[in-house]
Amino acid sequence: MSIVLYVGGDNAAPAAALAEKLEARGFTCRVCSPFTPLPDFPRPELLCGPEEALEGAELMLCLGGDGTILSGSKLAARADIPILGINYGHKGFIAALEPEEVEEALDRVLRGDYATEERMMVEAEVWRGGEKLHEALGLNEAVIRSAGSHPVSLTVYADGVVTSAFSGDGVIVATPTGSTAYSMSAGGPIVEPVAHNLILTPICAHALNAKTVVLSPERVVTVVPEARQSFEAVLSVDGDRPFPLQVGDEVRVRRSERATRLIVGDKRSFYEIVNSKLNARI
Repeated sequence: MSIVLYVGGDNAAPAAALAEKLEARGFTCRVCSPFTPLPDFPRPELLCGPEEALEGAELMLCLGGDGTILSGSKLAARADIPILGINYGHKGFIAALEPEEVEEALDRVLRGDYATEERMMVEAEVWRGGEKLHEALGLNEAVIRSAGSHPVSLTVYADGVVTSAFSGDGVIVATPTGSTAYSMSAGGPIVEPVAHNLILTPICAHALNAKTVVLSPERVVTVVPEARQSFEAVLSVDGDRPFPLQVGDEVRVRRSERATRLIVGDKRSFYEIVNSKLNARI
């Protein structure tokens, strides 16, 4: 089996230790760091870029926070391989394991004795004058927001029908997995991550009727920056580099045909995990 270690943050030491254990058991191992180089990694011959790392891979182990898993999910979904997240970040909603749980769980995972959850993803496209300029895949959300501190004016459509029009900081189109992230912070609902829905959450809207709406996954959401505002809007998917938008652009967000397969850790329910991570009851 070929395994990819997708390493975020300053996690060279645990990644090197894990690579050594995997190789000792006869597995082929490649190490990829999506955000920062790993100059102190003791096995530089294992380091490679994402495309090379995924060639022939059967499993991805993500070491980092949720941002690392979000980044890795795009690659894993395209390669159709499962992800096991090991939380070296803060909240770690998406990760299956904490570092102290790896030793016990790894044997079971490497034997193929594990279950996965399929998580819905979204794809976002930017259209201008009938031409597609940009596309992105996301596990958590697509966000159309102000590029600065000024509000932007947006019109939001579902299957071509206006759902809301408002001035504010922006709007989030989230998946159920992303419902506990930016959408929740903006006042959106918590949705079980294995559900299939699109969640529209306005961000600091200057309108009393701009409310969160939960849509069927078959809907296509279109967000258009309007001419009555002169401030720039951007599209950001899962926190990736923002793509600048112009007045009249159409940002089309829909359910992707791809999905993220997350390896499930313990038997705790989603509600127990939320209570534990947020230190509060729902």
